[in-house]
Amino acid sequence: MLPAVEKRVIYLDQFAVSELYKTKAKKRRPGAPHEQFWQDCYSLGNLAYLRQQVIFPASNLHSDETIVWHSPEDLRLAHEMFSGETSFERTDAIAARQEWEFARAFLKGDTRPTMSTDVDQVILGTRNAWLPVYHISVNTNYSMFAPGLRQDKAIAEASLKQLADGWVRARPTFDDLLKHELSSYGSAMRQALREQIAKTQAAFASNDPTSVLDMRFGLISRYRELTELFARNGVPAKDAFSEVLRFLDWPGNQHQPAHRIFAYLFAALGWRISSGQRPEMDASILNDFSAISTYAPYVDAMFVDKQCASLLRQGRLRDELNFKARIFSLSNPQEFLDYLKDLGDSATGDVRVLAHELYDANA
Repeated sequence: MLPAVEKRVIYLDQFAVSELYKTKAKKRRPGAPHEQFWQDCYSLGNLAYLRQQVIFPASNLHSDETIVWHSPEDLRLAHEMFSGETSFERTDAIAARQEWEFARAFLKGDTRPTMSTDVDQVILGTRNAWLPVYHISVNTNYSMFAPGLRQDKAIAEASLKQLADGWVRARPTFDDLLKHELSSYGSAMRQALREQIAKTQAAFASNDPTSVLDMRFGLISRYRELTELFARNGVPAKDAFSEVLRFLDWPGNQHQPAHRIFAYLFAALGWRISSGQRPEMDASILNDFSAISTYAPYVDAMFVDKQCASLLRQGRLRDELNFKARIFSLSNPQEFLDYLKDLGDSATGDVRVLAHELYDANA
C-alpha cells in the first residue's frame, strides 16, 4: 500500500510550459534570458513532482496555443509528463458551472450562492494518485484547427487594438471601466450566443466540407440546458428562455468568480492604457486573463507573465480580489524557486524512499 499524499496544484502559463520543455529537451538558445532560473525551476519542480507533492495540470488554453506552436506534439507530451495524469476541466465548463449555481440562486430569490473552491471539482483525473511508472500518450494531429485558431487570434488582436485606442481617447478611470465590465455580463453572453448561432448556421449552409470546423455548440447547449432548468423550477416553458435572458442581466452575476476576476483584470489593463501606458498586447493576454479568472479561486499557485502579475498587485485588485492562488512570475523568480523547493522538501521519508525506487528521484 502506497502512503497517502496531498498534492498541491500549480497552473503554469504557456510561456512557462514552453521554457521548461526547451530546458528539458536542451533546446533553449545558449545565453537566452533567465537560463539559470529555468534550469533550477525544472530541477526543483520535477523533484517535487516525482516526490508526489505537486501536479501541473494541462488546460484547454494550453491546447489551443500548442496547436499553433511550431512543435505541437513535443510540447504537448512535455506538459503531459508534468500533469500527473490530470488536466483542468475546460475553462468554459467551469464558468458554466458557476453560472448554473448563480441561476439556482436567482430562481430561489437569493442574493448569491456560496461557491466551493475545492480544487478537485475542476480537475479531471485523480489529484492524489501516485504517478504511474509508464505514461501512454496518443499522438493526435490537431493541425486542422490551426487556421481557425489563428484567425480567431487575429480578430481578437484587432478588437483589442481598437479598444485600446478608444481608452486612450476617452481616458476612463478604473472605476468607470470596472463598472462597465462588471455590468456587461448579460450583454456579453447574449452577443457571444448570437455569434455562435450565426457561425453554426453559416457552416450548415456552406458547401465547404471544412466549414464543419466553424460549428459552435457550447453556448447553444449551455443556454438550452439553462432554459430547461428554469422550466423545471416553475417558469412556464414558453417564458423560460426569456427568463434566462433576464437572469443574465441580474446584478448578482457581478459576483460570479470567473466574471468578477476577469472584469478587474480588464479594468486594470484599460486604466493603465488610458493613463498613458501602452504595453505590448496580443490576443494571448485574453487567455492569460481567462486562466487567472478561472483557476485562481481553486489552485494553490499560478506562474503567469509579468504583466498579469503586475496587474494583480495593483491596489484595488490586491485588496478586493480574494482568491486562493499565490501568484508568481519572472518578477519574483526566487520566490517561486523557494516555493518549489519547500514542496519537494515537505515529502516524508517513506515517500522519498518510494519515489527514489519507483522513479529514480533524487530523494
